[in-house]
Amino acid sequence: MGKQGKRAKSGDGDREPRLMKWIGAITALLSCVFAVQQAIQLVSDTRERQRQIGELNTMARRQQEAGDYRAAWGSFERAIETAEPSGQLAKLTGQLSDQRRQLRDAQEDLAMVWLENLQVKSSDGESFSQAVAPIDEVLNRGIANSDGARRADLLAHAGWANFLKWRDGQRQLDPDRQYREALAIDSGNPYANVYRAHWLLWTRRAEALSEARTSFAAALSSGRVKDHVRRIQLAALRNLSSDGEGEYIAAINDMRTKLENITPQARSDLWSMYSFACGFTDDGARLAAWSKLVPAPQQLAMFEELFFGADKAAPDENPRPGADACLAVLSEAAGQPAKATAIWKELAARYPPASGNRVGDRARDALKRLRAAPERGN
Repeated sequence: MGKQGKRAKSGDGDREPRLMKWIGAITALLSCVFAVQQAIQLVSDTRERQRQIGELNTMARRQQEAGDYRAAWGSFERAIETAEPSGQLAKLTGQLSDQRRQLRDAQEDLAMVWLENLQVKSSDGESFSQAVAPIDEVLNRGIANSDGARRADLLAHAGWANFLKWRDGQRQLDPDRQYREALAIDSGNPYANVYRAHWLLWTRRAEALSEARTSFAAALSSGRVKDHVRRIQLAALRNLSSDGEGEYIAAINDMRTKLENITPQARSDLWSMYSFACGFTDDGARLAAWSKLVPAPQQLAMFEELFFGADKAAPDENPRPGADACLAVLSEAAGQPAKATAIWKELAARYPPASGNRVGDRARDALKRLRAAPERGN
């Protein structure tokens, strides 16, 4: 009896440790299963986030290409929010962190493109300051986290944003400081050079033409974003009114000889200048001033190509009779009196004295002068 009792007690003592071992093993197994389930869930969640990020990224880029910058901005915002690091797997792999960085870069690119094409409806109470606010924040974030040419690009755009706010009345801002900072990093930066030239002409007008001309040339020589550089250059020169006409014509002629795209708006603005100089009035002083920058033969070639060539985009009346009169004036100035005479004769016949058309009267006066020219030369 005593021995059996001892064996029973001994069995009970062995059973408890074994039971505890089993419980521990089961607990460990359950923990392992739970951990595996969590890992599977983390992987599944990560893949789902990546899918959502990919879709939002693709959508944003398509919206940007379509010019719907506001919608693209919202898509990038949602993509960046979805890519926020969370969970151990994301922290260990850094996968979402890389995506987030790429998305931020893409949003900064969008900020620059949107700013370059920014439009506001003042009639609806919109202002540049309001439109620029979210863009400005992203630009400055990019400046803080970039270097080299990209930092210069972002600085130049931040300066342009400050210029737009300056136009709204925030005169304490100094866009030129950011332009100069960008140029200190990348002296040939096209954005910084062309925006600075625009600023100089906006604030100092014709007095700054020589300095602005150098900056325009530097922007163009970079070979980057040439269409945008030209757009800002032409806008800056157009803002000078008559003081910028000669430079404007020189820029258009340079674009023509380099086979660059000349927009219908640029041609229309060019025609407006010529219409006042030789289309419907005679302004010899104006033409003489332009000829100092663009010789008459080059002006003639440009005028014929843009307003009489196969791809002409002439405004309004095709733009006759004013364009024909201008063609005659430019032909004579370019040393082609026979060509000028033929054009004036056609205009004189088309608009007889009874028509009351001023161009017809000008044609008859020009023909008298041209007939007398050889006699004056003897």
